[in-house]
Amino acid sequence: MNNAIANKIFPGCVALVSNKDGILLNEGFGYFTYGLPPPYNNGINPPTLPTTRFDMASLTKVTTTTTAVAQFYQRGELSLHQKVGDILGEKFNVHGKQDISILNLLLHNSGFYADPDPFWNTPQFGCPQTAPYYPLEDFECSEKIYSSILDEKLLSPVGRDYLYSDLNFLTLAHVVGNLAERLQKVSVGELREDCSGLVEGGPGIAQLCYFEAYVRKYVIEDRQCSSSGFGYLDKAQWAYCAPAENDTDFLHSTYQGQVSDGNAFASGGIAGHAGFFSTTEDVLRLVSPLLFPQASSEAYMNETTVALFTKIYNRTQSSRALGWNTNDPNAPDRGWNQACGSLASETFMHLGYTGTMICADPVRKVLVVLLTNHVYPVVQNAAGIHQARQDFATAVQKAYDNGNQIV
Repeated sequence: MNNAIANKIFPGCVALVSNKDGILLNEGFGYFTYGLPPPYNNGINPPTLPTTRFDMASLTKVTTTTTAVAQFYQRGELSLHQKVGDILGEKFNVHGKQDISILNLLLHNSGFYADPDPFWNTPQFGCPQTAPYYPLEDFECSEKIYSSILDEKLLSPVGRDYLYSDLNFLTLAHVVGNLAERLQKVSVGELREDCSGLVEGGPGIAQLCYFEAYVRKYVIEDRQCSSSGFGYLDKAQWAYCAPAENDTDFLHSTYQGQVSDGNAFASGGIAGHAGFFSTTEDVLRLVSPLLFPQASSEAYMNETTVALFTKIYNRTQSSRALGWNTNDPNAPDRGWNQACGSLASETFMHLGYTGTMICADPVRKVLVVLLTNHVYPVVQNAAGIHQARQDFATAVQKAYDNGNQIV
């Protein structure tokens, strides 16, 4: 970690390793920045600590959205083969999308393009908050964004090709929100303060608000993750968050406490693919039930559900499990070129654009979490962050297998 900081792969990070006996390592390295005080720390550049909160980026997909889908599946309230249009309505089915199932979204073989085009935080898309010099993270564009999701075209036939796409999980958030409201998993009174009074404005904002409330109730609060959530309504909390990019095109500031993903920002900070903030210990609380699942149907995610969602699904197409990726070296994508190093091929894992990583090795029953703000102040050196991830995971594997202390 210190070498990566010295080489300016990231200014700071927190690394956690745990097994059946508990936490073996949970240590912060470096500082929030390379010296310049972050926007909300009163002229101080704090050290990165285990309590530091990180923009999880695409770890949002597995720690929140995938878990929510798995819970609806486990309760028998959602079939993985159910068509998305059956839930979101006929408007979704245009442009050949009528055959997309929940399973296709989880496997990233729906046929969607990799990203919305144009991005929702660009003037070309036309959200109102692209006009001010300092945009607000609000729900003003929610209905326009939802309409664009419904109207998305496909790059390839449904199921034929693997292509990692944020659009799959942007769509799944609306599926979860729709089910949460319709099946009365969440009441109006449980919606977030900034959603109050807005859910009558249309399905776009309603489904996002119910998605957030479902995740907060059945995932975050269930696992007692007190430092986690989709952003922080109290700006005083932003000072505890590691800064991300210095955005000179849209935010005209450095992201800190607000999601750095432009599409999630335009969605009000709530999305199925990005927007979640967390700490290493909260990630441990969210992932440990998957490494040590219970048999009970009342469990957070039981043994049967975990086995289905965390094992590679179609090795000839990709290394993907459901929502998760795997560290399988013999399947296309190879777990983002084996970002989890020499941990077991069965390791279920995911990466985040900001420099975050989860590797859960079900063979060794070891969890490896690396949270960094690699994208500060600008996005660069993709090879460097890949090497840092691999090196850390491999070092854990070697120390663990040799019976050495992990420090």
